[in-house]
Amino acid sequence: MKSFSLRIAAIVLIAAVPAGARADDLPSPAAEIAVTPDFIDRLVAEAQGVNPGLQAAGARAEAATAAVSAVRTWEDPTASFGLWAPTARGFSSSEQGNLIYGLDQKLPLYGRPDLARKVASADAARERLAADSATQKLRLDLQVSLYGLAWAGREAEIAEQDLAWLEATLSAVDHRYRVGQASEVDWLKIQTARAMAGDDLTTKEREREHGAFALNRLLNRDLHGAWPAVAVPDLQPALYYTAPLVAAALAAEPELKVMRQESLSAQAAADLTRRQHLPEVSVGLEARQYSGDGGLREGTATVSFSVPWFNRGKYDDDWRRDRQRERASDLAASDYALSIREELHHHLVDLDAARRQAVLYRDQLIPLTQQTLSSAQAAWTHSLGLFQDVLDARRMLLANELGLARALTDQATLLAEISFLTGSRDESQLTALAGNPALDHSDHLSPDSP
Repeated sequence: MKSFSLRIAAIVLIAAVPAGARADDLPSPAAEIAVTPDFIDRLVAEAQGVNPGLQAAGARAEAATAAVSAVRTWEDPTASFGLWAPTARGFSSSEQGNLIYGLDQKLPLYGRPDLARKVASADAARERLAADSATQKLRLDLQVSLYGLAWAGREAEIAEQDLAWLEATLSAVDHRYRVGQASEVDWLKIQTARAMAGDDLTTKEREREHGAFALNRLLNRDLHGAWPAVAVPDLQPALYYTAPLVAAALAAEPELKVMRQESLSAQAAADLTRRQHLPEVSVGLEARQYSGDGGLREGTATVSFSVPWFNRGKYDDDWRRDRQRERASDLAASDYALSIREELHHHLVDLDAARRQAVLYRDQLIPLTQQTLSSAQAAWTHSLGLFQDVLDARRMLLANELGLARALTDQATLLAEISFLTGSRDESQLTALAGNPALDHSDHLSPDSP
């Protein structure tokens, strides 16, 4: 009986140890990674040299930049050469010359080269913004993957702790069953719970391995390379939907900047198309030479131009097409700006819910469940309660601990999403923009105004 009492006491201690500590007060293992802006910066710097998506975006930006300097003010001249044979009496090759050659040069009129250069510059600016957007999107993906890895690691950690608790409890139940103080149903329950916990731990470990796999893919590392544990983030201050936060999002959201630059590119293209209805003008020189003595027989200066008036309606249609493309780009950017407002508001609603849940789990549910589990454990030890109550209380404690970890990682993920929208580097910048509920959070502004 003394050995049995010691086992029961050990079980009670296992259940009661966390009762006086909150989740955010527990020390982190030395190997845990804390997700900080500096750590993310180092990962982004690593990815820029190896991530194929970023390299592709950079290559497109370099190609567009090269296209600006490739715009020619003077087109290549056109050279011509021909042979002339007399067909009428009285004219001979020696008199008229039998070799004809010329040179024709198109003139850079109406500012077309400058407009073409403006189009190329606008396209290059758009591709640079697209490359920056890809970098910011990768930064967000890295943060989300790290928080996912933290969640998966916490799941595996809780599953491992649960398995250890069940194995300790299994020994006590098995002993009580052998001495007739526990029913066969209790013995079956703990055996079943132990078996399921072992399988659940395997699943959680596989999920954590996949989280590391996904993170390695973003960094183009060895896909099966191991990652140390990632710390579950701490509780962060509340944020509110404020005018400064909206203004920051409308000014900094990477994809919106690309769309606005697309509108400028479309405008530049429309300006260039508008000049296409003007005639192309070329100047040239033509000479006739006799092959017999090499003498020059005739020289002619020419001016030529296209006649675009027959297709004037077609040129007008081209211009209207480009103007509608410009209008479509403007409207798409305005619509996206409205969607940013909605997305930002939705993130803040979810962020508030995640934060409230984290506080609820941390300050109320987990301490209450720990206390209940200790009471149920003590009652069962003295044959005053049911073993099912112990299992139920334990399951509720695990669910609450997982709920706390889920709420904290959800909060961190949403903060990363909001940081992506607003161009904020860390939570302190977000707090400065939206940490004061007294700031104006009106919603009636135009899509492109703060």
